[in-house]
Amino acid sequence: MIPLGAGSLLEYRVTDATWVCAGVVRVARSFFCLTDPDPPPRWHWQANTRDNGLVGVTEGALLVRTGCGGGWANLTVELHVERPAAETAGWDDAVEISYRTAVGQSHVRSARGGGTDFPRISFRGAGSYRVRVHARGRHPCLGRPVADRPEDYLLQVWPAPVGRTEILRTTDG
Repeated sequence: MIPLGAGSLLEYRVTDATWVCAGVVRVARSFFCLTDPDPPPRWHWQANTRDNGLVGVTEGALLVRTGCGGGWANLTVELHVERPAAETAGWDDAVEISYRTAVGQSHVRSARGGGTDFPRISFRGAGSYRVRVHARGRHPCLGRPVADRPEDYLLQVWPAPVGRTEILRTTDG
């Protein structure tokens, strides 16, 4: 069972192999994240997103770089029991990366540390997962809040051994 937060306002649906949950996540300092309850000490997201421009990872923390500095972004999370087909049509960027959690309690969080009602991402407990991050509508707003131009993100997560980062689609120079 994958628990949702109490009083969740998220839309979700379940099939035999997939949980899908859609809602919004608060963006701060140009990112939102996936972390264990006690995230690692501060680490520089630019150094960790340098190779792909979208997502960076360290043990127990995964940061998604957004276009704007703050506000709300649309987020859909899909939890799969096995690797889903890679479909990037309609997305500007897509990167697949490995993520490890030592405690198995990873959740989507605001960059300011606030929790969300999204389900626990590490649904099989501690170990390694693959996370495919899709982005659409990332606009460099020079640190201004997201307003008229919402950004859309899709996280597809499944248990898998650690593998190399794969850039599936990119629009960044």
